[in-house]
Amino acid sequence: MTTTDWTELLARVWGKEPARLPAAAPAGPAHLHRTIVAACEPFRAGTVFRTLPQVRLHTPLGWLGAPGGLLPDADDPSPAAYRARLRREPTGSGPDAGFLLSVRQPLHTDWALWSAVRDSLAELWHRVGLPCLPVEAELTEGDDFTRTPGLAVPSAHAVLTWVLAGALEAELHEPDGEFRVLRATAGELLYWPEGSRWREHHRDGCVTLRISVPRAQHLATGAVKDLLAEDVRGRLEYDGTVPCLPYPPPAGGPPDLVVAVGEAARAAAGGAELAAALRARWAAWWSSAGLEPVPGPRADVPLGPGQRLRVVRGIVRLPDGPGRWIWAVNGHAFPIGGAAGERIAQQLRPGRELTVGELCRAVGADEHNRAVTALLRKLHALRGIDLTDGERTDG
Repeated sequence: MTTTDWTELLARVWGKEPARLPAAAPAGPAHLHRTIVAACEPFRAGTVFRTLPQVRLHTPLGWLGAPGGLLPDADDPSPAAYRARLRREPTGSGPDAGFLLSVRQPLHTDWALWSAVRDSLAELWHRVGLPCLPVEAELTEGDDFTRTPGLAVPSAHAVLTWVLAGALEAELHEPDGEFRVLRATAGELLYWPEGSRWREHHRDGCVTLRISVPRAQHLATGAVKDLLAEDVRGRLEYDGTVPCLPYPPPAGGPPDLVVAVGEAARAAAGGAELAAALRARWAAWWSSAGLEPVPGPRADVPLGPGQRLRVVRGIVRLPDGPGRWIWAVNGHAFPIGGAAGERIAQQLRPGRELTVGELCRAVGADEHNRAVTALLRKLHALRGIDLTDGERTDG
């Protein structure tokens, strides 16, 4: 086989069988390590719940709830330096024990890394299809550690794991009862489809980037449930408490609060808002190649007619009713109305350069048109367009 296109190689086995294949990772181990160090900062004072990124340090004795100084910091310039320090720590894993540092969903804190991973995934989705739900990302640094939770139940996700350093060995128990072992080193990727049971061994200072792709139907149910819950919360005047009733409870049916939630859920499910929210969320997932959470917008900037722009990202556009569209860029979705939006979209082809004034004139607007300028400022904040050579003086 002469091809080195990992997306082509992976497309041949996607959904069929596990595979090991050559694949350059979207970033190097040094970049991933810097992202991990930044993600660990809030966790040095203790475990932080219900937040992303989520940091966990695992040892053979179990997960450390408050690893504190055992997490990597700025004095650990590389995964190897961190590993060496952890071996010397009297309260750490010790010289003969292993560890695994796992950071779930860290990419949105690092725009360059998030963008590189999104572009890599977009290439794959062109071949195998775009996932219907967001994917999950995880960065790990580990050494001589075996992770076993994947053995408990068949995986609801397809799993892609780039190995950037060391070695990763995966024992895969497939639905048909077949058992196989795959071992990848730096510059390789391991893939296994949904339905597999797995155990993996992190060896020799292993550094990985993992993407888990939702494939089980119940995960779609959960995504819709979350949107429905957001809608219900918006419909209720709720002070955040759940009352206790006297005992025995009064006759007459469920408490008023429960009835109110049920009525709000019925109204939300039968209204147009849920369908609109699903369209907006889908547009956002499409524009991010399913990579969520997404980085926040960058700072707003003023734009004059002479400012030259470069379109760096295509805009996902979904119809949202007569004369209305949902636009999405880099995982951010927003509504656009009116015929001008269609004309503007035709001008914003990826790779094109033009000034604000040229765009305004092309769509039949005054070069100081506030609506067009506001839209361009929004697209710049969402990194769909970049500024190039600053303000021109020739109009």
